[in-house]
Formats: sequence, C-alpha cells, structure tokens
Amino acid sequence: MIFADRYLLLIGAFVLLLNVVNTSGEYLFGRYVINAAETLYGSGTEGAAARQQFIGESYSSYFSYISLIGFLLQLFVVSRVFKWLGVGKSLLIHPIVALVSYVVMLRAPSFEAIRVLKITDNAIAYSLGNTTTQALWLPTSRETKFKAKQAIDSFFVRAGDLLQAAVVYSGELTALPVSGFAAVTVVFACGWLASAVGLKRMLNAPASRTGKAEPYTTSVGLAGTKTIQHRR
Repeated sequence: MIFADRYLLLIGAFVLLLNVVNTSGEYLFGRYVINAAETLYGSGTEGAAARQQFIGESYSSYFSYISLIGFLLQLFVVSRVFKWLGVGKSLLIHPIVALVSYVVMLRAPSFEAIRVLKITDNAIAYSLGNTTTQALWLPTSRETKFKAKQAIDSFFVRAGDLLQAAVVYSGELTALPVSGFAAVTVVFACGWLASAVGLKRMLNAPASRTGKAEPYTTSVGLAGTKTIQHRR
C-alpha cells in the first residue's frame, strides 16, 4: 500500500529522515557536552566527578527547557501557526530549523549556542513537528490509517534508527570529527526538507485547481481506494 502510493511513500521518507536527523542531533549534542566537560575540567581521573556533575546538570536543564518550551508552543503557538500557514507550510518549519542548526554546527560554535539550537529543534519537534506529521493522515482513508500508518510508525521509524546507528558506527570507525557528523546530518536534513516540500505540494494540489490559497479540505487519491475528503 505504501509503495504503491506516492503520498504515503513521501510520508514514509519524511518520517525516516526525521528520525535519522533527530537521533543524529542527540548524538552530536552528546559529543558537544563531553567535549565541553573535558575542556572545563580536563580528561584525567582527577576531574571525573566534576565532569559527571557538569554532564548531569547540562542534560537536566536541557530536557527541562525542551519540556517547558514544547508545552508552551503546543498550548499557545501550534494552533495559530496552523490557522495562519496551514498544514503544508507548517510542515516546512521543523526541517528548516533543523537544517539551519546543523549548518551552524559545521562552524563549531560555542557549546551554549549548540545547546540553544538543540533545545529549539527538540521543542519544535515535540509540538509543531509532531502535530503536523499526524495531520498528514487527515486526508487518507480509514484503511490507510489502520494499515499504512502502523507500518510507517513502526518500520520506517525503526529503519531511521538503524540508519543513524550505521552512520555513527561508520563515523567512529573512520574517526569522523564532530563537524563531519554535522555535515552528514546536513545531507539527511536536506532530504528531509525535500520530502516535506513534496508533501506540501501534494497537500496544496487541490488549492491550485480551485484557485484558493489555503483550502479547508484536502483530497488525496490512494492506490486501490476511493478518493475522499476531510475537513483540515
């Protein structure tokens, strides 16, 4: 069902690449935290306790800010972004933010700058990003939601984890620096953004035919199923 329908295939690619980029970002942030701890307290055994405390405090504040900002975005921002931009344009926000973040990482900025970028990235992922991804299923049939969605939410998500693990393993074998991992992640982020653009075009196709800038309904034809409409 997925490989027979371009819209579903794009959703699968979108979810897979999203997972690769997000998990790669967490790995990169971990590398930055360890490097910052070693810069401050050295890499010897005498500074081990101080390094552990620094790493623990960094991750504690990191996840606290992500949870708080993600909650506030979901509560006050997401519905307004949907109202002003629609699902198609909203879909581009998270990939663009992630791509900019990893391009900045290529220049090896300060640890605090990386921390702010990753907090922003994850807060958007857990609020606007997750909501727009789920909204992609609105114009699909009941059968598609029960079958294709389950396959994408399981197989494509885990395939993203596996691909990211292969990237990290290959990078560790070749002693790839942090900037090298960031460059690889930029490539995946570009593919993620391209899949988002493709989905946006398919969502906006009915608007192009009717001449409306932002339709309230979206129609998507699925292979072997009847074309249906849902209120967005």
